[in-house]
Amino acid sequence: MEKDFRIAIIGLGLIGGSLAYALKGFKKCVIAGCDIDSETRRLALKNKAVNFVYEKAGDAIENSDVVFFCTYPDSIHKIIEINAHRFKTGAVISDVCGVKSSVSESICSVLPEGVDYVGGHPMAGKEMDGFVNASSELFWMSGYIITPVKTSKKESVELIREIAKYIGSTRITIASPEEHDSVIAYTSDLMHIAASALCLSYPEKMNRAYTAGSFRDCTRVARINPKLWSELFLANRKNVLNEIDRLIENLSEIRYCIDNSQSDELYELLDKVCKNKITMQEKEPEPWKN
Repeated sequence: MEKDFRIAIIGLGLIGGSLAYALKGFKKCVIAGCDIDSETRRLALKNKAVNFVYEKAGDAIENSDVVFFCTYPDSIHKIIEINAHRFKTGAVISDVCGVKSSVSESICSVLPEGVDYVGGHPMAGKEMDGFVNASSELFWMSGYIITPVKTSKKESVELIREIAKYIGSTRITIASPEEHDSVIAYTSDLMHIAASALCLSYPEKMNRAYTAGSFRDCTRVARINPKLWSELFLANRKNVLNEIDRLIENLSEIRYCIDNSQSDELYELLDKVCKNKITMQEKEPEPWKN
């Protein structure tokens, strides 16, 4: 009898837990989860997000065809290194980290023989983290960036693409780790930094009566995980600093127009802003090349 296709998910937080829910039925797979938190393990089993759940990563990794790392970026290298002997020959490692250059380099430096690696970044999330907020619908109509390295096998890349489609991603693109980090510094890192800056201080007399959609939309991600985002910002330091500098320049330009009552110039800037927003929103990923 053919053995079950087994997927290990290391870390059952918001993304890992949602991935477990969403992968139900994929290739009739068995899902082995791992989390260091006992309550998360209990809930994952109770809610049938996983078939098996373990405290130690190696127990989930063993005999798995695909291993997803949904943990803090800095922890992945050590987990792979310690459990190198437990990876199945022919297995594919992937991750969901928001930074790719340093993570892919770190993973490849300890990649077990006979195991392939294809990075990935599902563009989905919530301001509330943890397994209790996980949902099978988290990835519906979302983007998914696949970041293979030079040694990634074509069939492994295609498998991760198949998984991305299965969980509901509709905007799937492929990029090098370096290209990913360059663009994500703007579309994700800078957005979290801007929201953080907006909430770093605020008018003393403000209250909820003053807030509406723009406040909610601009500050939603300021309910931030300090440990995770500190790691992400620092791991993508060069690109993030470039985007912060560009934002400061843009703010300075807008400020100058307001400070000098330059209504025509301000109108032109805001008109450009509106057109850029429409253009960005309409840019679709390039067709997938097999």
